[in-house]
Amino acid sequence: MKKNLLIGGCAALVLVALSAFGLWHTQGDASYHMDPDLAQFGVSYTVEPTDIESKIVSVSIELTPDKLSPDRMFYLDIGDVEASEPVCTDADGTEIALNNLGSAWEIGPVSEDCESVVFQYDVKLGENTGVDFQVDGDLYEDLLAFQGKKVLMMPLFDSNNLTHMEKYISSVSFQLAGGSDWNAIIPFAPANSSEKSFQLERPTWYDYYDLINSSYCFGSFEPLNLSSGGENAVFYLDSAIRESAELNDLSMVISFYNYYTGVFGSNLDKPVVLLRTNEDGESTILSGVGGQSAAISLSMYTPDACQTMSRTLYHAFFDSKVHARNLHYQPNEWLYRGLGDRYVNASAEALPQELKDLYGIQVQDDLNARYMKYLFISLKDPVMASLSSDMEGSMAAGQEDFYFNVKVPLILETIESFTSQKQENALLHYLMEQPQRQDVNISRLMQDLLGDNEEMVRAYFSGTSFIPNYWNLSAQNWSAEDTVNLLAGYEDTLSTLFDQQYVLYPYDPVFLIKTDRLNQEIEERDLSFATPEVEQLVKDYSETLYLLLMQNALRADLCGIDDPGAAGVKTELNSQENGQIWADYVASVGMEELV
Repeated sequence: MKKNLLIGGCAALVLVALSAFGLWHTQGDASYHMDPDLAQFGVSYTVEPTDIESKIVSVSIELTPDKLSPDRMFYLDIGDVEASEPVCTDADGTEIALNNLGSAWEIGPVSEDCESVVFQYDVKLGENTGVDFQVDGDLYEDLLAFQGKKVLMMPLFDSNNLTHMEKYISSVSFQLAGGSDWNAIIPFAPANSSEKSFQLERPTWYDYYDLINSSYCFGSFEPLNLSSGGENAVFYLDSAIRESAELNDLSMVISFYNYYTGVFGSNLDKPVVLLRTNEDGESTILSGVGGQSAAISLSMYTPDACQTMSRTLYHAFFDSKVHARNLHYQPNEWLYRGLGDRYVNASAEALPQELKDLYGIQVQDDLNARYMKYLFISLKDPVMASLSSDMEGSMAAGQEDFYFNVKVPLILETIESFTSQKQENALLHYLMEQPQRQDVNISRLMQDLLGDNEEMVRAYFSGTSFIPNYWNLSAQNWSAEDTVNLLAGYEDTLSTLFDQQYVLYPYDPVFLIKTDRLNQEIEERDLSFATPEVEQLVKDYSETLYLLLMQNALRADLCGIDDPGAAGVKTELNSQENGQIWADYVASVGMEELV
């Protein structure tokens, strides 16, 4: 029995269901009414390095109420801050009750005549991020660097009020205590000046996004004027590495920067600080990237470090040029994350060959490999094929990996294939041309960019139609061993990710039985794994992939299952009884020796 799946122009047949269901999302502009149960207040942050040897900074958050809430409570979101046990007092030094809610601190109730609340804690910088050779921020006698969200807790709002925080926060300010001889490169202040503070009146969500994501650097910095496209771009170099900075590292930065200048069509007008490495001599200091500033160690010892540098520069460009809040939330993560991955990979491809060779850079998961994984997984598991933006936030880890790392890149390349004849990087430039500090209407975006092709792309996203080979990709010159190894590795990755969350996803070893016997079975049993159109697409793309999917159809047929690509078949094939049937069959016919 063939799977009832469509491809290419036939996708229009599914539009009635899709138009009712909806895949493109835009937050509504319904009228907003202030919540009378929330306080209105000002926020003041003070950061002070207190123990340089231990890399400790002390943080003080002063909340100054303009209007107390009925319950006289305040809430601070812990977010990514790994802090010591806090203390909280009022203006008179009287201790205020604290309650740890797990992801937030509940403060109060405060007195009815409360003038201010001071919430204090310590943060240790220079700690490993969980990724080898990366640390979060750092502190030395001559340098303090950190990302806002790793040090500064922000007021907590629910989703209804988060987008209107200016209604409740009358002002937000920041200042550094100590370090009087340092210059500062921080958000909302002149770059590389002695000004170590800023204040914003009625800060919006966009202001707070930059406040917590951007970098905060204090120390001594040397401006580097790099020319790109006839314009000057200003980087700042940590003075400690003025004499030791590697020219190859600077060449890598310039190459990435020039690539993104070409993609975005203009230079970056926000500062990027190139820091020393951590004192271990190997670890990259990550100190944030947002729409106001970015900071990262210059030295790149591994291909992963090069990728981190490229990703930092990409987000410095994107977050300073595209200001649409709804791109940062579900169900639009596919667009924000997908574009980042697409251009970071492309920036590596665009590097001069001598830099690729010097740093050992090879783009492992190119479009061809992604398409191979997409066809193999989708044609065996319709649940994976149907993953779409509506499911963001509710996927298991294995589903997220397939969705963000395999399916979404192909969707974006499909959009690019439809729009590139009119304009290169059309999707990115469309986003940059939208009114700033407003949500993007995703449905209108897709219609404007794709026109009549929008229907097909929606079908590809929903899984009711397979993505055609628009790019004339081919894996025919891959050895059978290379194809099997790629798919076996990805099957193992998915199985591991599902297992970590105790989600049932049986691991299927990927191998080929004797191909002469398999071809005989295909003919005699009239085996099929999809529509003739899809099967021909697969066969034209990769003979080995075609045989692997036919082998899965044979396995299903041996177990009495009509449709090898139906929902739940993967689990059914791995039952104890069916597993034994397949094992016995494989033992009787033998496996192909791959070369």
